[in-house]
Amino acid sequence: MKTISKNLFQNSFEIKKSKFITIATQINSKTELADFLEKYSDPDARHNCYAYKIGVTQQQGGFNDDGEPTGTAGKPIFNVIEKMQLTNIVVLVIRHFGGIKLGAGPLTRAYTTSASELLNTLDLITLEKTYRLSFSFAIANTKKIDAFLRQHNLNIDLRQYNPDPTYTLTCSTPDIFKSLQVPITNYYQEEIYLEKH
Repeated sequence: MKTISKNLFQNSFEIKKSKFITIATQINSKTELADFLEKYSDPDARHNCYAYKIGVTQQQGGFNDDGEPTGTAGKPIFNVIEKMQLTNIVVLVIRHFGGIKLGAGPLTRAYTTSASELLNTLDLITLEKTYRLSFSFAIANTKKIDAFLRQHNLNIDLRQYNPDPTYTLTCSTPDIFKSLQVPITNYYQEEIYLEKH
């Protein structure tokens, strides 16, 4: 999966006197989606059509035609997002109607072109699968654990003591812990995706 940066990206073009303005950014929640739409939708425009996709392992997405004929606006934008295998993104296409009806086919192509022309110009960010791990161990084993982590070039993100140490870290291959010769407890592993620049 890929995404775009948190910057705001925009382009525009005109077809038969209708102006299409495309705006895209990275979002990570439905709240961010609502905030984006509230801020960037143009109340003076005839149509504010959009599509979005959020998440990697559990994805949610959707689109809105905002008064355009069903399936001619939001769905084509969403199809571009899907085809490019993007997530954590919203694409808004604002149409200022120029007085000439385009018809379903040309309208679908206009919204597809609006989204794809903008997104094809952007540097995409790969989302790399990794794991967040957390485990506890006896304080007497701290030196052995620290040596094991150094040997495997693993950095500790968080150290806690309650009273025994608990380490939290990220790593791409959690199976290496099978070779650890020190007993650990409270082992927790979570699959996460981080931006690879």
